[in-house]
This record gives sequence, structure tokens and C-alpha cells, in this order.
Amino acid sequence: MLWNGNMHLERRLAACLCSALVCLVASRADAQPQSLPPPAPLPPPAVAPSPQPLPPPQPLPAAEAQPAPAPSETLEAPDLDTPLPPPRPPSAPPVPRGGPTPPNEADTRPLVPIRAQRRLALTGELGWNGLAGFGAILTYNAHPHVAFDLAGGFSLLGWKTGVRGRYNILKSNMTPFVGIGFNATSGLGEFTSDPKDDPHADADAVPFTLDVKASYLVQYTVGFDFLHKRGFNMVGALGYAHLLNDNNLVLVDGKLTRDEKRAVDVIFKGGLVISLAAGYAFE
Repeated sequence: MLWNGNMHLERRLAACLCSALVCLVASRADAQPQSLPPPAPLPPPAVAPSPQPLPPPQPLPAAEAQPAPAPSETLEAPDLDTPLPPPRPPSAPPVPRGGPTPPNEADTRPLVPIRAQRRLALTGELGWNGLAGFGAILTYNAHPHVAFDLAGGFSLLGWKTGVRGRYNILKSNMTPFVGIGFNATSGLGEFTSDPKDDPHADADAVPFTLDVKASYLVQYTVGFDFLHKRGFNMVGALGYAHLLNDNNLVLVDGKLTRDEKRAVDVIFKGGLVISLAAGYAFE
């Protein structure tokens, strides 16, 4: 009986030990993570079929060709196979009022010397014993080689007038000339000079009074005449003026020293001619 009791006890202990082992194995299996299945492979990309070449367009006959329609306002792409219309010709310039301007005609007139184109000239002169003194000269170019001057102005001999003829050696714009002229002056009348008014006068100088009468002179000159195609005219002269009447100067009162007499002769008795005139020549 004792042996049977021990046998039952050993069986119970063995059964309990087996149950504990089974529970332990089950709990360990639940604690481990379960592995996921591998992902499925992606399908290969689809390959688009290659486009088939389009047949070339057939040209339309010339008789059936029609102008391309006007482009629409839609977003559709234009048909590149349709021929473009021909470009529009450039528009003519507007016609000015009064009719079209005639074309410039070529100047077929023969070339003539400049003094044949501009015959009349007006210049102003400034000089010593010049044709006008300080005044104006009117010139008439009668011929490219021949010119006549008429002058009027004021000088130390009074109001002055003069005429002169010139021979132009050349027909070009710049030409030398030779001339001969005549002058007439009105005189200044009586005037008095007092040495006291001159700090550089001689010690033996005394006051004197002179009467300057009308004077007549002949002048011989050479010079140049420049006439530009736009009309500018310049005349320069150099020469000598010869007094025709020696009684144009009378000592009314007083006495002249040698230096005073020399100065009076230079001023009132003619002599060197030097002048320059500039102005405009008219067509």
C-alpha cells in the first residue's frame, strides 16, 4: 500500500512538471516577433509602342490652292503644312499736300566766273587815304576782269567821295588787281592848335590856326579782291594818293615848327594809301 501511494505521488509530480514545461514553451513562442513575408516584386514598366511615320502630304494643284484661313483665337496649334500667304507689298509714302514733289533737276547751266554771278557788292572801308576813308563802297563788277567802285565817307580832310576803276587779273575767287581812282573832299575849315595842350611840344612852339579847304586827289593802287561763292567780299588796297591842288591848306595865324609842318603835310597833303573793306556781294 505504501508503494502504491508513492507511485501516485511521482505521477502527479511528473504531470505537474510537464504542464509547467509546456506553459513555458508556449510563453516563449508568443514573446518572439513573427517575421513578415517578403514584398511582392513590382511589375516591369510598360513600353510605349514606337510611332509609325506619317506619309508625306500631297501638294495641292495650283488651281485648287486656297489662301490659308485666318488664325483662330483658340489654343489649337496652327497647321504647319498649310502654305503661308505672300507678304504684303510696302505701302507707298504719303503724298504731301499740293501734289508730289518734282525730282531735283540737274543744273546744266554753264559755269561762269564768280563776278559774273555776283555783280553788285556793298562793303565798308576803313583806311588811311582810302577811297572812302571811313565809310561805304558800292562795287559793280561790269566784267570778271573789270570793276567800278563808288565810295562815300569821312576823313581828316572832311567829307569824302571817290570813284575808282579796277582791273582784276584773274577770274577766280581771289584775284590781284590794279586800280586808279579820284577823290574829292569838303574840307574842315579853320581850326586852332595850342602847344600848351601838348606836353611833348617843342619849347619854341606857338599856337597856330589852319584853314583846311577842299582837296582833290588821284590815287594809284594795287591790291586783292576775294569773293566767296556765298557772297562774302573782301578788298584790300595799297598805293599812293597825289594831291592835285596845293592850296588846300592855308596858315591863317601863328607859325609852324619843322616837325609840325612835316606832320601837317602827312595828314593833309596826300601820300600813302592803305585800306581794307569787307561786305557782301549780291547775285
